[in-house]
Order: sequence, then C-alpha cells, then structure tokens
Amino acid sequence: MIKKLFYWIFSVLQVLLMISAYAIQYFSVKKMGMMRYVVFKNNSWENQYPIVAIQYSVIALLVALAVISILLYVRRKYTLGKSALRMILAQVIITLVFVFFTVTYSTESYRSYYFISLILAVITLIQAIKVLACKKENV
Repeated sequence: MIKKLFYWIFSVLQVLLMISAYAIQYFSVKKMGMMRYVVFKNNSWENQYPIVAIQYSVIALLVALAVISILLYVRRKYTLGKSALRMILAQVIITLVFVFFTVTYSTESYRSYYFISLILAVITLIQAIKVLACKKENV
C-alpha cells in the first residue's frame, strides 16, 4: 500500500516537473525578466562548475541505470508483471530523450538548456527509482 502511494506520488512529481520544464522554456522566451535570469544563471553556472564533465557523467549514470533495469528485468521477468515492462520501456524512452536533448542542444540554441536538462535528469532518475523498486505486488 505504501509502495503504491510512493509510486503515484513520484508519477505526479514527474508530471509536475515536465510542466515546470515547459513553463520555464515558455517564460524564458516570452518574458524579459525570466530571460535575463536564465542568461544570468547560465553564465554563473558555466563559471562555477565544470558543466561538460557533469553532463557526461550524469548521462553515463542514467544510461547505466537503464541498462541495469533492463538486465534485472530479463533476470526477474517471470516474477514481474507486464506493467514492469511498460515501466522499463518508459525509462528507456525518457533516458533517450534526456540524452538526445543534452547532447543535441546547448545554451546558444536553447536558452533554458541547463534548467531543462536538469529537470529531465531528475525525471529520468525518478523513473529509474520506480523501476528498480518495482515488484509484482506494487506495479
């Protein structure tokens, strides 16, 4: 019962994060104040952190989690339900979207790139946690 509650809370959190990513992108294009804030944050993050190293390490971590989930599913597929397969497919798709977005775009082509990339990474991590915690009774 508690696992189902956490599953639904995490699912709602993922949807809210997707909505917030859309809102950040929308307002960073339409509103000058948000545009200035995003540009300021982009510059400050680029000066403070090794962004490229962080991006590729997060990509490696999330792809490794997806591969581990697939391998665990193959190993335990008889004890898991069909909904576990749907969750793993969703994880793979979300991971591919994150990797594609992170590798393809940059702050020059997509102003809110760091914000969206961070939000997609969190969504992917939440999905990986949901998949790795699933059992037949709670999926």
